[in-house]
Amino acid sequence: MSKNIICFGEVLWDKYPDKIQIGGAPFNVFSRLHSFRNNVKLISAVGNDSLGLDILKYFKKNNFETDLIYQDKGHKTGCVNINLDSGEPSYEIVSNVAWDFIPFENKKIDCIKSIDFLVFGSLASRKNKSFQTLKKIFNYSKFKILDLNLRQNFFTKEKLELLLIASDFLKINMNEFKIIIKLFDFSGSNNEDLLKKIYNKFKMKYLCLTNGSFKSYFFDGNSIYQFKPVKVNSIDNVGAGDNFLASFINEFFIKNNKTENSLKIASAYGALTTTKIGANPIIKFDEVKKLLKI
Repeated sequence: MSKNIICFGEVLWDKYPDKIQIGGAPFNVFSRLHSFRNNVKLISAVGNDSLGLDILKYFKKNNFETDLIYQDKGHKTGCVNINLDSGEPSYEIVSNVAWDFIPFENKKIDCIKSIDFLVFGSLASRKNKSFQTLKKIFNYSKFKILDLNLRQNFFTKEKLELLLIASDFLKINMNEFKIIIKLFDFSGSNNEDLLKKIYNKFKMKYLCLTNGSFKSYFFDGNSIYQFKPVKVNSIDNVGAGDNFLASFINEFFIKNNKTENSLKIASAYGALTTTKIGANPIIKFDEVKKLLKI
């Protein structure tokens, strides 16, 4: 029996200086999980404007279900202005957009009354409407996966603490790791020590710290796994972490692959994402096998 996966949060348009592409961290995770033929849906909102209609057209073209995508007549579809410097993105995220106001509609409850895995970020909690909806959805979720995405000033300690306490699995990058350490006054002699303290404070089951081209960590409460990135020629790092997470969820939680193998395959998907333009490129498993030499 397939697992019921829900991704919650922003779907939007990434606006590069010379192009526009669909994105948003929860959407990126959703899209990659869908490519693995998982039973996955996205809860989000778009505006009743041309950009919102374009997102709905994109969903239908790619056989994505739209029943949990709300059309907000009062707010515009979300956009992010992106500039790349040697492949590394900088973001300007437009505020007060449709995905800031995702409603909790009781008529949709049959679709989400039993969620095996809920994947969500912190960005969609910046406004109270979507934050309150997310907290209600927590009640229907067996396992919660938090992909921290601390952007600009769109977070508070109070909201982060609630999200961290709720999560069973936290995925975090090095910049976010440093912010959490400072925000919650953690101290430790090394990254492994600090990881364990975060894990214990928020009573998690798994914690993953990714670190770009450097050594990364995964902690399951007993063992800390260190894994190195797969070397590629990167041109666009947007969405790399999202594709890593989706691939890890698919390998580790859905296929019950071993931890080391799951991390290796997920790292390959994340790395291959950076070799292509956009956060949701087509990646064939043959590319993964070739990269990993398996």
